[in-house]
This record gives sequence, C-alpha cells and structure tokens, in this order.
Amino acid sequence: MYFADKQACRETIQADLYRYTGKTDRKALRKCRRQTPGFRFTYYMRLCAYARERTALRLTVFPYYKWRERRAGGKVGAEIFDLTPIGKGLHIAHGGCIVVHSGAVLGENVTLSQGVTIGQTLKDGKVLLPVIGSNVYIAPGAKVIGGVHVGNNVVIGANAVVTRDVPDNAVVAGVPAKVLHMGGAGEYLLHPYPGEGKA
Repeated sequence: MYFADKQACRETIQADLYRYTGKTDRKALRKCRRQTPGFRFTYYMRLCAYARERTALRLTVFPYYKWRERRAGGKVGAEIFDLTPIGKGLHIAHGGCIVVHSGAVLGENVTLSQGVTIGQTLKDGKVLLPVIGSNVYIAPGAKVIGGVHVGNNVVIGANAVVTRDVPDNAVVAGVPAKVLHMGGAGEYLLHPYPGEGKA
C-alpha cells in the first residue's frame, strides 16, 4: 500500500502489532518482531512499501528491507507484494501457503490463516480481483477468487471457496461458499485495532 508519510507507515505497523499483542509500545514491537514470524513479515512488508516510493530510500535502505521481507516471507510461507493495498491491522494467524494477488484490496483488521489464497480470475480477457472489507476473518484453506466483494465483519470458513459477493456480517462456508448465518466476525478477530489514539 502507499504511505503518504512516515507517520502513516508507523501507525499501520502499530495497528498490525496491536492485532498480535493488544499493545503498541516499543517493548511489544521488539518482542513481536523477534518471536512472531507473521508480524515480522508484515513489518518489513510495510517498510518496503514506504521505502519503495521514495527515491533516496529506494536506493539505500529498500534493498535491505526487501531482503528481510523475503527472508521472513519464506519462513512464514506468505507471498504478498508490498504495494498490495492492505489496510491497517493485518494479522497472519498461522503461516504456510498464504498467497495474496498484488491487485487485490484488503480492508482493515483482516486475519489471514494458513492456506489462504486471494486470487484472480479471467473473464472476456479481463482480470477480476477480490475486494475484501474490514474486520474479516479468513479461516484456514479458504479461497477468495475473482471479482467478488466481501463485506465488513465477515467470517469465511475453513476450506470455503468464495466466488460470489458476501454481504456485511455474513458467516460463509462451503464449496461454493454460502451464507450460513449473519452473526458477523465477533470473537473470531483477535485484538481488532480500534483506531489512532484509541489503542
């Protein structure tokens, strides 16, 4: 994603950190960066996004950030391009075979579990990509494919294949995914980031 300034990048990293720890202080940052592979990957992914768009940083620290991001991504098993538009509060619950298309859009407080794929389809020569709302929990093995819109406060169940739009507050599962009920994400989301100045 694009960061307008350093403060925007910092707050996004704090929001990601909050999803794991419920805290945003420096001590939590150091500990989580050392001990939590998912956060370490997203930490360097955010720094890459910030540095890539600034000429001086792209020529100096960006190669180092990119090396760290690739190393962390290899360990956690995640493939996400650093400029993919992903909102604050990204949480990788468990690593392993996570793939997000660079053109997909993810809102705030999204949780990705192991085996999740967010990818494209082609129709009449057009690339169709998912748009995922905020406060969305995507369970292990789930696939969100094509030009679908996933609403806010949604749960996508384990191994579900989402090929149609999902309304706000829905819990979906199955192949293809169908709405089971309208209970929302609720307790599925660990430490959703409440916003700047509220954490």
